[in-house]
Amino acid sequence: MKTFNILTHPVLLIVSFLFILISGEHMGGFYLMYLLIALPHGSSHALLGLIGVLLLVISYTRYKRAYSPFIGPVLNILGVCCLVLSLAIFFYKDKQGYNDGTFEQLVPQITLTIFGLLSLLFIISNVVRPSKKEPVQGNLSFK
Repeated sequence: MKTFNILTHPVLLIVSFLFILISGEHMGGFYLMYLLIALPHGSSHALLGLIGVLLLVISYTRYKRAYSPFIGPVLNILGVCCLVLSLAIFFYKDKQGYNDGTFEQLVPQITLTIFGLLSLLFIISNVVRPSKKEPVQGNLSFK
C-alpha cells in the first residue's frame, strides 16, 4: 500500500509530466522547457499544462487534509486531464513532424509511458479511494 501511495502522489505526477523528454529534429529537451518557451506566447498547450499543474498543487495543498469528498478528487482528475490534453495538443499542432523523434526513440517513449501509467494510477486512486474523514475533536461520551 505504501508503494501505491508513492506512485499516486501528485508531486511525482507533476515531476513526471515536466520531465518528459521531447526529441526534436535539431533540439530536444524536457517538456518543461517547451512549456516555458511557449508560455509567454499564450500557446494553448502551455496554458493547459500550467493550469493542470496549478490544479494539482491547489488540490494537494488545500484539500489534502480537509474532509472534502468531492472537491479534491474532481480537482485532481481535472488537473490530470489538463496535463494529458496539453501533451495531446502539443503533438497534434506539430504538423511538420518536428517532434516525431519522441515516438521513435526509446528514452522519450519510456518517459511518456511512465507519465501515462502514473496518470492512470492517479485517476484510479482518486475514483476508487474512499474519502478520508478527519477524526472528531473532543469528547463525545454520554456519561
